[in-house]
Amino acid sequence: MKLHRKMVVWPSNLDSTKTRRSGRKLPKSHSVQAPRLEELNEAAKTLSIDHEIVVSKSRPSTWWEKGGYLVVAKSTPKSAVIRSLASEVRKLRASREKKA
Repeated sequence: MKLHRKMVVWPSNLDSTKTRRSGRKLPKSHSVQAPRLEELNEAAKTLSIDHEIVVSKSRPSTWWEKGGYLVVAKSTPKSAVIRSLASEVRKLRASREKKA
């Protein structure tokens, strides 16, 4: 299925534990360790990014991991969207640690 004016963001695109070959799109210094789809959803809501969640889908190269993905409106380059999502996930995790 072709998604016009939309892009797919997999959690592995932000994952610092993954290699570039296995799907990481950012440098490790900007990545997040093991991001969950719920965190990406919350970060996208905070950043006011138009998005949809698709649950229980796997990335073709890692078909055994059923993590899901975000479908994001293509208004800026994918690298910029991924970088902003990663920084927002880091902020959300920091605020949760302060509360606990």
